[in-house]
Amino acid sequence: MRKKQFITLIVSLALVGLFLPTSQTRAQTGLLPFGGLVSSPVTCTCSPGNIWIWFTPLYLGGPINIAGPMIYSPFSTILYGYYMIGVPGKWHLGDYIPGVQACWISAKFFCFPLPAIGLMSKVGTNY
Repeated sequence: MRKKQFITLIVSLALVGLFLPTSQTRAQTGLLPFGGLVSSPVTCTCSPGNIWIWFTPLYLGGPINIAGPMIYSPFSTILYGYYMIGVPGKWHLGDYIPGVQACWISAKFFCFPLPAIGLMSKVGTNY
């Protein structure tokens, strides 16, 4: 009888352990969900390869939608789907890291940052 309770306890803890890490992973890494329709992309001239993408509408995981920019970087963003990143009229869905400013634009002899909501961590597009 005691052995049966012990086995039940071990199996229960193992099942909890399997599902617990997946629910905390997003909170530990600081990733937040987003989705939106691309309005216009801007190539970052002082940070090669990066694209500043304006989304209208932009959904950030709540009941309110906004319009705003996100940054795509081929060095730190995992691209899924049909690889149509930054194409106007295409839907994007993924995770982002809030507050990262990784797009710099040149103006004469200087570079200045373009503000953005965050840097895309993972993104997929439609066809």
